[in-house]
Amino acid sequence: MAAPQIPIESSTIDISSPYYLVSTIFTGVGFATWKRSMILSLSAKNKLQFVDGSLPPPSENSPMFPKWSRVNSMVISWLLNSLHKEIAESVLFLLTAKEIWSKLHQRYEQSNGALIYQIQQQLYSISQNSDEFSTYFTKLTKIWDELRVVQEIPTCSCGASGKIQKYLEDQRLIQLLMGLNESYKIIRGQILMMKPLPSLSTAYSLIIQEERQRDIHTSPAINNDAIAMVATIESQFHSSKKSLTCAHSL
Repeated sequence: MAAPQIPIESSTIDISSPYYLVSTIFTGVGFATWKRSMILSLSAKNKLQFVDGSLPPPSENSPMFPKWSRVNSMVISWLLNSLHKEIAESVLFLLTAKEIWSKLHQRYEQSNGALIYQIQQQLYSISQNSDEFSTYFTKLTKIWDELRVVQEIPTCSCGASGKIQKYLEDQRLIQLLMGLNESYKIIRGQILMMKPLPSLSTAYSLIIQEERQRDIHTSPAINNDAIAMVATIESQFHSSKKSLTCAHSL
Protein backbone atom coordinates (compact mmCIF):
# COMPACT_ATOMS: atom_id res chain seq x y z
CA MET A 1 0.00 0.00 0.00
CA ALA A 2 1.39 3.42 -0.92
CA ALA A 3 1.96 5.89 1.89
CA PRO A 4 -1.00 8.29 2.17
CA GLN A 5 -0.24 11.80 0.99
CA ILE A 6 -1.36 13.78 4.00
CA PRO A 7 -0.20 17.40 4.00
CA ILE A 8 1.41 18.72 7.16
CA GLU A 9 0.16 22.19 8.01
CA SER A 10 2.41 25.11 8.84
CA SER A 11 3.46 25.76 12.42
CA THR A 12 0.50 28.11 12.78
CA ILE A 13 -2.23 25.82 14.11
CA ASP A 14 -5.85 26.82 13.73
CA ILE A 15 -7.67 24.45 16.08
CA SER A 16 -11.04 25.85 14.98
CA SER A 17 -10.56 24.22 11.57
CA PRO A 18 -13.00 21.37 10.78
CA TYR A 19 -9.96 19.23 9.91
CA TYR A 20 -9.10 18.97 13.58
CA LEU A 21 -10.75 16.22 15.57
CA VAL A 22 -9.90 17.52 19.03
CA SER A 23 -9.26 21.06 20.25
CA THR A 24 -6.12 20.09 22.19
CA ILE A 25 -2.95 19.73 20.12
CA PHE A 26 -0.59 17.11 21.53
CA THR A 27 2.87 18.63 22.03
CA GLY A 28 4.52 15.70 23.80
CA VAL A 29 3.09 16.48 27.24
CA GLY A 30 -0.20 15.17 28.65
CA PHE A 31 -0.53 12.07 26.50
CA ALA A 32 -3.26 10.53 28.68
CA THR A 33 -5.49 13.58 28.26
CA TRP A 34 -4.93 13.75 24.49
CA LYS A 35 -5.53 9.99 24.15
CA ARG A 36 -8.81 10.24 26.08
CA SER A 37 -9.99 13.10 23.85
CA MET A 38 -9.09 11.17 20.71
CA ILE A 39 -10.84 7.99 21.85
CA LEU A 40 -14.03 9.92 22.59
CA SER A 41 -13.91 11.75 19.25
CA LEU A 42 -13.13 8.63 17.20
CA SER A 43 -15.84 6.65 19.01
CA ALA A 44 -18.37 9.38 18.27
CA LYS A 45 -17.49 9.08 14.56
CA ASN A 46 -17.48 5.26 14.69
CA LYS A 47 -13.82 5.19 13.59
CA LEU A 48 -12.12 3.80 16.69
CA GLN A 49 -11.69 0.43 14.95
CA PHE A 50 -9.10 1.98 12.65
CA VAL A 51 -6.72 2.74 15.52
CA ASP A 52 -7.36 -0.17 17.89
CA GLY A 53 -6.89 -2.78 15.13
CA SER A 54 -10.35 -4.32 15.42
CA LEU A 55 -10.97 -3.54 11.73
CA PRO A 56 -7.89 -4.84 9.86
CA PRO A 57 -7.40 -3.94 6.19
CA PRO A 58 -9.05 -6.30 3.68
CA SER A 59 -6.95 -7.81 0.92
CA GLU A 60 -6.01 -5.43 -1.87
CA ASN A 61 -8.13 -7.50 -4.28
CA SER A 62 -11.23 -7.03 -2.16
CA PRO A 63 -13.87 -4.56 -3.40
CA MET A 64 -13.88 -3.18 0.19
CA PHE A 65 -10.20 -2.23 0.08
CA PRO A 66 -10.64 1.18 -1.63
CA LYS A 67 -13.28 2.15 0.93
CA TRP A 68 -11.11 1.00 3.84
CA SER A 69 -8.08 2.80 2.43
CA ARG A 70 -10.01 6.04 2.00
CA VAL A 71 -11.30 5.99 5.60
CA ASN A 72 -7.87 4.98 6.90
CA SER A 73 -6.36 8.03 5.18
CA MET A 74 -9.06 10.22 6.67
CA VAL A 75 -8.34 8.95 10.20
CA ILE A 76 -4.60 9.44 9.62
CA SER A 77 -5.27 13.05 8.66
CA TRP A 78 -7.28 13.54 11.87
CA LEU A 79 -4.45 12.10 13.94
CA LEU A 80 -1.77 14.19 12.22
CA ASN A 81 -3.75 17.38 12.57
CA SER A 82 -4.15 16.78 16.31
CA LEU A 83 -0.36 16.52 16.75
CA HIS A 84 2.28 19.20 16.95
CA LYS A 85 4.02 19.70 13.60
CA GLU A 86 7.28 18.00 14.64
CA ILE A 87 5.51 14.97 16.13
CA ALA A 88 3.25 14.69 13.07
CA GLU A 89 6.24 14.71 10.74
CA SER A 90 7.85 11.86 12.69
CA VAL A 91 4.92 9.51 11.97
CA LEU A 92 3.86 10.88 8.59
CA PHE A 93 5.05 7.92 6.50
CA LEU A 94 3.46 5.16 8.57
CA LEU A 95 0.86 3.42 6.42
CA THR A 96 -2.08 2.93 8.77
CA ALA A 97 -3.82 4.82 11.54
CA LYS A 98 -3.17 1.84 13.82
CA GLU A 99 0.60 2.07 13.22
CA ILE A 100 0.57 5.77 14.11
CA TRP A 101 -1.51 5.09 17.23
CA SER A 102 0.83 2.28 18.35
CA LYS A 103 3.95 4.36 17.70
CA LEU A 104 2.62 7.25 19.80
CA HIS A 105 1.80 4.78 22.59
CA GLN A 106 5.32 3.39 22.54
CA ARG A 107 6.87 6.85 22.74
CA TYR A 108 4.66 8.73 25.14
CA GLU A 109 2.56 6.41 27.29
CA GLN A 110 4.04 6.13 30.76
CA SER A 111 3.56 3.31 33.21
CA ASN A 112 0.54 3.85 35.43
CA GLY A 113 2.73 4.16 38.50
CA ALA A 114 4.82 7.01 37.10
CA LEU A 115 1.75 8.78 35.74
CA ILE A 116 -0.16 8.48 39.02
CA TYR A 117 2.91 9.85 40.82
CA GLN A 118 2.98 12.91 38.54
CA ILE A 119 -0.74 13.56 38.90
CA GLN A 120 -0.59 13.24 42.68
CA GLN A 121 2.30 15.72 42.70
CA GLN A 122 0.09 18.20 40.83
CA LEU A 123 -2.75 17.64 43.29
CA TYR A 124 -0.68 18.32 46.38
CA SER A 125 1.10 21.34 44.90
CA ILE A 126 -1.95 23.14 43.55
CA SER A 127 -3.48 25.98 45.55
CA GLN A 128 -5.93 28.78 44.87
CA ASN A 129 -3.49 31.71 45.04
CA SER A 130 -4.85 34.59 42.92
CA ASP A 131 -7.48 32.48 41.14
CA GLU A 132 -11.17 32.87 41.73
CA PHE A 133 -12.65 29.90 43.54
CA SER A 134 -14.49 28.63 40.43
CA THR A 135 -11.24 28.70 38.39
CA TYR A 136 -9.36 26.86 41.15
CA PHE A 137 -12.12 24.25 41.36
CA THR A 138 -12.05 23.71 37.58
CA LYS A 139 -8.28 23.10 37.66
CA LEU A 140 -8.70 20.51 40.42
CA THR A 141 -11.57 18.80 38.62
CA LYS A 142 -9.42 18.38 35.50
CA ILE A 143 -6.68 16.66 37.52
CA TRP A 144 -9.19 14.45 39.35
CA ASP A 145 -10.70 13.34 36.05
CA GLU A 146 -7.26 12.48 34.66
CA LEU A 147 -6.45 10.48 37.79
CA ARG A 148 -9.77 8.64 37.56
CA VAL A 149 -8.95 7.50 34.03
CA VAL A 150 -5.46 6.32 34.96
CA GLN A 151 -6.40 4.50 38.15
CA GLU A 152 -9.28 2.60 36.53
CA ILE A 153 -10.97 1.75 39.83
CA PRO A 154 -13.21 -1.28 39.20
CA THR A 155 -16.93 -0.89 39.73
CA CYS A 156 -19.14 -3.39 41.49
CA SER A 157 -22.71 -3.67 42.70
CA CYS A 158 -21.88 -4.69 46.27
CA GLY A 159 -22.25 -2.45 49.31
CA ALA A 160 -18.52 -1.67 49.36
CA SER A 161 -18.81 0.28 46.09
CA GLY A 162 -20.66 3.16 47.72
CA LYS A 163 -18.14 3.30 50.58
CA ILE A 164 -15.23 3.42 48.15
CA GLN A 165 -16.81 6.28 46.19
CA LYS A 166 -17.53 8.16 49.44
CA TYR A 167 -13.91 7.69 50.54
CA LEU A 168 -12.60 9.03 47.20
CA GLU A 169 -14.94 12.02 47.32
CA ASP A 170 -13.88 12.82 50.89
CA GLN A 171 -10.24 12.77 49.75
CA ARG A 172 -11.02 15.21 46.95
CA LEU A 173 -12.89 17.46 49.35
CA ILE A 174 -9.89 17.58 51.70
CA GLN A 175 -7.60 18.39 48.76
CA LEU A 176 -9.96 21.20 47.74
CA LEU A 177 -10.05 22.70 51.24
CA MET A 178 -6.28 22.41 51.73
CA GLY A 179 -5.61 24.62 48.72
CA LEU A 180 -8.08 27.37 49.62
CA ASN A 181 -6.79 30.80 50.57
CA GLU A 182 -6.82 31.81 54.24
CA SER A 183 -9.72 34.19 53.58
CA TYR A 184 -11.90 31.05 53.44
CA LYS A 185 -10.79 29.66 56.80
CA ILE A 186 -14.18 30.19 58.46
CA ILE A 187 -16.22 28.35 55.81
CA ARG A 188 -13.47 25.73 55.59
CA GLY A 189 -13.76 25.09 59.32
CA GLN A 190 -17.55 24.88 59.08
CA ILE A 191 -17.35 22.29 56.29
CA LEU A 192 -14.79 20.19 58.19
CA MET A 193 -17.07 20.15 61.24
CA MET A 194 -19.92 18.57 59.28
CA LYS A 195 -20.55 14.91 59.97
CA PRO A 196 -20.54 13.18 57.60
CA LEU A 197 -18.47 15.38 55.31
CA PRO A 198 -20.61 16.95 52.57
CA SER A 199 -20.33 16.07 48.90
CA LEU A 200 -18.12 18.14 46.62
CA SER A 201 -21.20 19.69 45.03
CA THR A 202 -22.52 20.78 48.44
CA ALA A 203 -19.14 22.18 49.48
CA TYR A 204 -18.88 24.05 46.17
CA SER A 205 -22.31 25.64 46.73
CA LEU A 206 -21.44 26.64 50.30
CA ILE A 207 -18.20 28.32 49.24
CA ILE A 208 -19.84 30.12 46.32
CA GLN A 209 -22.56 31.40 48.69
CA GLU A 210 -19.84 32.63 51.05
CA GLU A 211 -18.22 34.52 48.17
CA ARG A 212 -21.50 36.14 47.17
CA GLN A 213 -22.32 37.21 50.73
CA ARG A 214 -18.83 38.65 51.05
CA ASP A 215 -19.35 40.68 47.86
CA ILE A 216 -22.71 41.97 49.09
CA HIS A 217 -21.37 43.11 52.47
CA THR A 218 -18.24 44.64 51.04
CA SER A 219 -18.92 48.27 50.13
CA PRO A 220 -16.40 50.94 49.13
CA ALA A 221 -14.98 52.89 52.07
CA ILE A 222 -16.54 56.34 52.50
CA ASN A 223 -14.07 59.23 52.64
CA ASN A 224 -15.04 61.36 55.65
CA ASP A 225 -12.93 64.28 54.47
CA ALA A 226 -14.84 64.34 51.18
CA ILE A 227 -18.17 64.36 53.05
CA ALA A 228 -16.99 67.25 55.23
CA MET A 229 -15.88 69.20 52.16
CA VAL A 230 -19.25 68.75 50.44
CA ALA A 231 -21.07 69.87 53.61
CA THR A 232 -18.89 72.99 53.84
CA ILE A 233 -19.51 73.90 50.19
CA GLU A 234 -23.27 73.47 50.60
CA SER A 235 -23.26 75.61 53.77
CA GLN A 236 -21.35 78.41 52.02
CA PHE A 237 -23.71 78.24 49.06
CA HIS A 238 -26.82 78.59 51.22
CA SER A 239 -25.24 81.49 53.22
CA SER A 240 -24.35 83.42 50.10
CA LYS A 241 -27.79 82.74 48.65
CA LYS A 242 -29.50 84.48 51.60
CA SER A 243 -27.48 87.68 51.04
CA LEU A 244 -28.56 88.03 47.42
CA THR A 245 -31.07 90.81 46.58
CA CYS A 246 -32.77 91.58 43.31
CA ALA A 247 -31.94 95.09 41.96
CA HIS A 248 -34.28 94.80 39.00
CA SER A 249 -37.40 96.91 39.29
CA LEU A 250 -40.48 96.60 37.15
